[in-house]
Amino acid sequence: MRIQLAFAFGAVLSLGAFSELAWADVALKDNTEILGKWTLESVAPGLAKPKIEENRLWEFRSDGVVVTSGYNRHFKRDDTQQFKYSVVDGKIKAEDPGRPGKTLDYAVHEKSENSMILKGGMEGFYFFKKN
Repeated sequence: MRIQLAFAFGAVLSLGAFSELAWADVALKDNTEILGKWTLESVAPGLAKPKIEENRLWEFRSDGVVVTSGYNRHFKRDDTQQFKYSVVDGKIKAEDPGRPGKTLDYAVHEKSENSMILKGGMEGFYFFKKN
């Protein structure tokens, strides 16, 4: 009986850990699906992990440039950065500022007309609201 309970408990824990990986991402056809201004409200290392508040604006422009602006908690000041991005194989590939030739890759984990969750980059999950 103890072995069965231990096995059942382990199976439940495994399913919880696997659920973030099992979610099907949304494949983008092209950049028109993300164009415009989005407010990055928070980031988290996992969907079920505590969120870290953000308040940065990301503007995906049609010319393949994304502009980020607002308070940068890493630099502890307001800043504006811009870098090139493209949609490749349904995912966003963005230049990694300060690391020439490297990219930060993001999968669209979830998207509606007014919200979007990106998975990848340096933070894990990025939670946006459309402006």
